[in-house]
Amino acid sequence: MSNRVFENVIELMQGMWPTPLLRIDENAWAKLEFFNPISHSVKDRTALYLVLQAIREGKKGLVETTSGNTGLAMAALAAVTNLKFTVFLPKGASKGYRVLIKIFGAEVKDGRNTTTDTLSLVKEYEKEHNYYHPDQFRNELNVRAHMETTAKEIDEQMSSIGLKVERIIASMGTGGHAVGIGKYFKDKYGSGVELVGVVPAMGSRIPGIKRQDEGNPFVEKYGVIDRVVEVTTLEAYEGVKKVARKAGILVGLSSGAVYHAYERINDGKVTVLIFPDDGLRYVEEFEILEQTITEAQGSHG
Repeated sequence: MSNRVFENVIELMQGMWPTPLLRIDENAWAKLEFFNPISHSVKDRTALYLVLQAIREGKKGLVETTSGNTGLAMAALAAVTNLKFTVFLPKGASKGYRVLIKIFGAEVKDGRNTTTDTLSLVKEYEKEHNYYHPDQFRNELNVRAHMETTAKEIDEQMSSIGLKVERIIASMGTGGHAVGIGKYFKDKYGSGVELVGVVPAMGSRIPGIKRQDEGNPFVEKYGVIDRVVEVTTLEAYEGVKKVARKAGILVGLSSGAVYHAYERINDGKVTVLIFPDDGLRYVEEFEILEQTITEAQGSHG
């Protein structure tokens, strides 16, 4: 809409597309997904596709298990479309998300240790209340959302400056945005574009992404990830600081992990880095990591 005036939050969300592409190195551009307006993350896109599907199917409510941004975006969209929303938060989820999701009027229930462990609770609730369980971990809409929006935007943005993408680096949680972007580029350009997935190293925790040891339906089905880079939590944090000091933007730990992976494998290829969210909600974690680094340096001093 002209002059960026919108009738509702769905128009606002779509009106923010394409999200910016920022040059952060000689051959690297970052896709800034924290310009999505609800969860300030890449998850807005998936949430929109899932909520619209529930409306098309005539469901009265939604139920999902999520540890963060997807639940926040779904809660907001459910509120403005008059859908009830119940979310089961696994034990490791941030307390802050519980508060934020409740602000949108959603019902928050305690899950088990992980989202995978919690799925059985969600299935029971779905049957009892005739809710729609989108199952972001297996729903093809998760992949399609990023094929039709994120990937297309990147392609058009890079083409507009006369560049051909040679490598894309994306973090992996559900695998939705990494696989969706990967499928789009593989379908259009074949092996000319390398897709790199980023996961936490063994024993490390990076919010929003996870190891794929137990398999991933999207990764296994589409086979578009060419290689996987493992990053520690401290390496991700160092990536956050480097991006802040180089580009003047504050990104989240998953984005820091993506940047670290880029530095590790950079060989001059034209590269797009997917930065899923910003760093403002991770201040407490940054503080803990900074303290850890200071203590380690002291012990070696």
